[in-house]
Amino acid sequence: MIGDPTVLATETLPPAPRLDRAAIEGIVGSGRRLLVQGGMGIHASDGLAGKVAAHRGARLVGVGTISAVVKTDAQLRGEIRRAKREAPGGYFGLNLMAAINKGDFERNARIAIEEKVSFIVQGAGISREIVRWCKEGGVPFVGIVSSGRLAAMYEKWGADWLVAEGAEAGGHIGDIGHPLPSLVEEVVAATSLPVVAAGGVDASDVSRFLAQGAAGVQMATRFLACSDGDVHPAFKDMHLGKTAEDVVIITSCVKGMKARAVRNAFTEKLARGEVVPPKSKRWYFGPDGFQGRKSSCIECLGEGLCKCRASNFKESFCIADALLAAAVNGDTENGLFYTGQSLVRIGERDVEQLPSAAEILGDLENRLAAEADAQPADTRRGPAAAAGREAAA
Repeated sequence: MIGDPTVLATETLPPAPRLDRAAIEGIVGSGRRLLVQGGMGIHASDGLAGKVAAHRGARLVGVGTISAVVKTDAQLRGEIRRAKREAPGGYFGLNLMAAINKGDFERNARIAIEEKVSFIVQGAGISREIVRWCKEGGVPFVGIVSSGRLAAMYEKWGADWLVAEGAEAGGHIGDIGHPLPSLVEEVVAATSLPVVAAGGVDASDVSRFLAQGAAGVQMATRFLACSDGDVHPAFKDMHLGKTAEDVVIITSCVKGMKARAVRNAFTEKLARGEVVPPKSKRWYFGPDGFQGRKSSCIECLGEGLCKCRASNFKESFCIADALLAAAVNGDTENGLFYTGQSLVRIGERDVEQLPSAAEILGDLENRLAAEADAQPADTRRGPAAAAGREAAA
């Protein structure tokens, strides 16, 4: 099985440090920003959170994110504890989707709070309960937002920081017509909370969003294509050498939402309107199924949210099958490979050439340093110096 499902009953690891508003304001006050690794799909980002969270640079503080989607208790605890071991004292959190099965949502939230992660970030719907649970459990809550209105609402509810995710993101897209630069401007104006810019971001974008007032950026697709992580090598290879024509917007089984993926035989099948009903997942979860659910449909989504299940499997497709086929089996024909638009800017052409997460972060540090050195000296000293230069002119 992918990942590290081993959980030692006697293992005790210290809590991860809280990444709350005060912590972020302290990081920003020191002249650094957050570099967040986004949580991705079913097992796509396993093994990355601790490697990113271990980074503490002159300009960037690494923040890892574990995806909770379709993980057993043992898999989830194993991923959390692996991140703690790989990044002692590092920041990492859990990504939760409000659209998943209600029981799984509550179970994953409880485990994350028990294990004391640095934060819980939630998207794909709205849940006021998770904000309350986080507050009661002492874990900072982070909302993924696609509008200034939602940002203001989450601040009122008690969020510690926000992820502004624009139309260029991979996977499910909240507002396909809202590009990230304008979204960041809107969200920063609507809230006093720290904001992280996300969705199709690569190295060349970082300075731009920091200049807009973001406390950091989130990158996901770039970390999918790195030498670290548990995802199948063929999954990584599917992200190399692609052009804009290789990226497609599909209609997901999740409420019919739009989603961005790598074009392949599976997405072409969906475009033709072919139905892909669920198959047995015992090959992966064993004879007892997922959390005791032994049927082909493991009810991974909330009641009424799966088009496939709601139609008695006569429409759409099984998202769990498609994502497992991609991440675990590396099935380039039948798997679904969610990706961000930044896919087209990945330079490597061979899996053997892929950099590690640490190398990606090191290159970002060097790039930001070079960009800072290229600025006029008084601009580097801060806004007040720049204002003084303009006044003198």
